[in-house]
Amino acid sequence: MRSTAPDAPRDTIPAPAEPVTPGMPLAPRPKPIIPPILVDRDLPGPLSLKRLTIIGSVGGLDSRSGYWTEHADTLYGRAMITERIIPFATIACAFTALWVWMGGTFPDTLDVMSRSHFRKTHHGRRVRAFDRKVEHRDLARIGPLRITRPARTVCDIVTIFGDRTEDMLLIEPIADCMDAYDFSPGDCMMILDENPCMPTVPQARTLLRSVSRIYAQRRANRQEFSPA
Repeated sequence: MRSTAPDAPRDTIPAPAEPVTPGMPLAPRPKPIIPPILVDRDLPGPLSLKRLTIIGSVGGLDSRSGYWTEHADTLYGRAMITERIIPFATIACAFTALWVWMGGTFPDTLDVMSRSHFRKTHHGRRVRAFDRKVEHRDLARIGPLRITRPARTVCDIVTIFGDRTEDMLLIEPIADCMDAYDFSPGDCMMILDENPCMPTVPQARTLLRSVSRIYAQRRANRQEFSPA
């Protein structure tokens, strides 16, 4: 049952084996035997990374680095990968945060909350820094990684984009995230209400209304096929 306390997060994070906490950092974990990020100097030859990428053991980031796909299969593993890639003292948000929560293909950019501007690429990815107001309740910590919670992650994505035709491709992944972490388009609308001065809020609301239709249809389908 979702908490009704005023400051409670609007989304529900499950309690998997990997620790997820919105508060203070956890005690240090033992370093994994297999590091989350692999660089070419760790391998015997320049073609080794390419071979590992071809056979699917490594997800390529650039010509000199990649992440072990074994780690990317778990929430905590994806958090470890992301924490090693994003700039120091930043918060993973938008598409980078969505990858941590949901997995899939690693995004083309590294989206972070920061007041800094990053000109250099990190592991072949351009860093997009957003200087945005964010409430403490909308942040979580997965191991060493600071990250926006799922509902806030979706809000950041829909405010980056809008109601253009190509952005309709975001509807299904956003609805999947809502299903996985038990929050609704209405929860995201409430977060947008707290940030009314953002110039892209009208377009974000339009996109969320499209998500609402898919979200409602999925709920109706589940009720139809659920046992009486």
